[in-house]
Amino acid sequence: METARLSSMRKYKLIVTNYAEGHPALVAIVGFSLLGLVISVSGLIFDDRLISGEHAWIKPCKFSISLCVYGLTLLYYSRFLANHQLLLRRISVAALVGTVIELSAIITQVIRGTTSHFNTSTAFNHAMFMIAVAAIIPVAGSTVILFTMVLREKKLPGVLRASLISALLLTIIGFVPGVLMVLPDRLQDAITCYKQFEGHTVGMPEGGPGIPWLGWSTVAGDLRIAHFVGIHALQVLPLVGLLISMIFRELSSIRQQILVWIFALCYLAAIVLLSAEALSGESLFAPSVQMKVLVAAVVLSGTIASACTLWLPAVSIWKTRPARNQSP
Repeated sequence: METARLSSMRKYKLIVTNYAEGHPALVAIVGFSLLGLVISVSGLIFDDRLISGEHAWIKPCKFSISLCVYGLTLLYYSRFLANHQLLLRRISVAALVGTVIELSAIITQVIRGTTSHFNTSTAFNHAMFMIAVAAIIPVAGSTVILFTMVLREKKLPGVLRASLISALLLTIIGFVPGVLMVLPDRLQDAITCYKQFEGHTVGMPEGGPGIPWLGWSTVAGDLRIAHFVGIHALQVLPLVGLLISMIFRELSSIRQQILVWIFALCYLAAIVLLSAEALSGESLFAPSVQMKVLVAAVVLSGTIASACTLWLPAVSIWKTRPARNQSP
């Protein structure tokens, strides 16, 4: 048993090494993000300054974790892009450049004792804000290109392909709330029916009461919530696809894919509802009756659709032909 376990560990290490060597830029994204995380955690421990009422080093810490997870996720996706390895290496370089600039700008502003985003108090601060915004473009652009690459991979197993495509599509949609945060004031005012809109906060001034660590507003609309949920579809949907293929192993491939798409549609509804809630100036932690009804409708619809997929037509799902191994 011990020999088998060692053999399995060596095989896993070989797989990881092969993909890491094939995509050094993705490894560099992870490495640079971890460096930023080490610096940020050190700041949390040894530097007690506050910026806009929040610990100065929380923001770079959150961005470091997010970009590290992004790099690891792209390494995972690279396993399934047999026909596009060269293009993936190229977009990985662009994402690496964006990662380095983004984290460097955020950490620089923390060291200077001010905010990096939505800061136009001086010409230099405004320039740093614009740099931070521009730096995320190659990261987002890489996701769009990756989506087209997966679409062209026709030989992927059904559930895996459905989960990867839906994950990338939802992530792209999840960038929209982030774009809304940096639109010109005139457009923001039109979108929110002229409610107060500062940065990611709608309905009240920026920097009000928020939940610990994440900082999401507890008294106003906050577009960061929809943005967070949207961009992390990149990790959530492949995991859901894996669970479906494991739990419903005896279910046909078509029905497994339908379950993935039902979940994806409910996830899309969540992004839309969270965005609408934020733009109406309503806090996630004090939802209106209308929002509660809409959420209940989405949950009920998803549950009914999933039940129909599992049990209709009358033939038992456990008698359908088993799907081939489709674990992501």
